[in-house]
Amino acid sequence: MLRRAPALLFVAALMLAAFTGGICVAVYEVFPHAFLVSARKTFMASVEAGFHESYRRPPKWADVPPDQAADRRFEFIGSDRLADPIVVAGGWGHFREHCPGHAGCIAVEYAGRGEVRHAWPYRPEELEKWLDKEESTEGFPYEHALGFSFPYHARITGVSKYANGDLLAVFSFEHTHPYAGGAARIDRSGKPVWYRPNYSHHRPYLTDGEVVLVPGMRLVKPGDSGPELGRRIDPANCPQWFHDTVNVIDPEGRRLEETSVWDAVLKSSYASLSRLSPRCDPTHLNSVHLLGEDAAGPGLE
Repeated sequence: MLRRAPALLFVAALMLAAFTGGICVAVYEVFPHAFLVSARKTFMASVEAGFHESYRRPPKWADVPPDQAADRRFEFIGSDRLADPIVVAGGWGHFREHCPGHAGCIAVEYAGRGEVRHAWPYRPEELEKWLDKEESTEGFPYEHALGFSFPYHARITGVSKYANGDLLAVFSFEHTHPYAGGAARIDRSGKPVWYRPNYSHHRPYLTDGEVVLVPGMRLVKPGDSGPELGRRIDPANCPQWFHDTVNVIDPEGRRLEETSVWDAVLKSSYASLSRLSPRCDPTHLNSVHLLGEDAAGPGLE
């Protein structure tokens, strides 16, 4: 044992030096702190990408030349006109013939026989500036993988139109944890009035009073959600899970209310159905609709 003491002391010294170095790197954020943080973000985003392995992103660039695309947007079947104007979501590289000088249109409104009523230019560089504003993030941190770029990795998942012509747009992120990109109000020129990266996602509902109802989420550890959740979520596979909510946002972008979808499910007669989806995203809310008081029926409260 004495003969091995120098070697053991040398190993112990290395371990102590490594531990001390790790503490210094974490506290003072010196090399290789930035590299390790980026590696962690990449890992988290990769895990989420694996969870959504069935997702296939639609192509960002159309294979039809812009000068020919306008003639191929619509095919009318059984009717010769649109009954109501429709707003179609775009994004990077979409509808470029309607938004010359820009990366594309964030959305286009069509009417009648497909004529364009308005096109909102896409200005991703101006939206990206809001990601670092404390008043817009509301304490919702994102883990962006190396190489994250808002123009390339943000996609529009839902749009709606305000009475004054502004656009409500909801985003999802790729190469980011979590994927919920937040909601934005865009004026007619394409400039953001506000953008809240508040984990809102998918398709919104705009009330008559211009209050936004939109799916949202919290990041929760399984152990922090009580025994009911523990029977449905495997902590080994889900170090964090997505707790779906409904965000209520006023016309200025302030979040007025947050309603838990998961809590509502557990309190309802449908609680047993939640056992059918023991994944990290058990409810996966995609859209919200406002129902009147007369909507209640058997089993619905």
